[in-house]
Amino acid sequence: MRRIIKDIFCVFCLITILSCQRKDDNEGKKVFNINLDQNVTSLDPAFARNQNAIWMINQIFNGLVQVDSALNPIPCIAKTWTISDDNLTYTFKLRDDVFFQDDPLFKNGKGRKVVASDFAYSFYRLIDPKVASSGGWIFSDKVKDADSFKALNDTTFQITLVKPFPAFMQLLTAQYCSVVPKEVVEHYG
Repeated sequence: MRRIIKDIFCVFCLITILSCQRKDDNEGKKVFNINLDQNVTSLDPAFARNQNAIWMINQIFNGLVQVDSALNPIPCIAKTWTISDDNLTYTFKLRDDVFFQDDPLFKNGKGRKVVASDFAYSFYRLIDPKVASSGGWIFSDKVKDADSFKALNDTTFQITLVKPFPAFMQLLTAQYCSVVPKEVVEHYG
């Protein structure tokens, strides 16, 4: 009997000692650690040209559409879309509950709502020769110029192609097509 009481006491002491933990030094901090085999070349979606950059951008940014487990385009920031009968005009209805991350450049430092003009700006950057985006191929031979990207209002974005391209929706899932806020890009570069 004495042995059982002694064993129970030892187990209780062991549990007590093991349950004591040092307070985490990172408590309250928002830190994301990751091991990569190469440096991330850019966190700008317009320059997502290697696997590490693409992976990181995928964690930070969103686009109109994303892929499901079968690699089919599904809604992301665009909640719905229509394609014209001639397959040249793609019209996207955007969600109104998506905001950019907080940044001092936004009013009161709080993230602002993502609007259609943000997509027009982001997509134009891909074809702008001054930007020289490695993602320019996405729209190469598919759109005419900046007027191909139109914000019809804050929640309606339209893309007009020069000729039908059956895989266009799949192209829009590429991380190059992520949305960025103009004021942040122009300020930070």
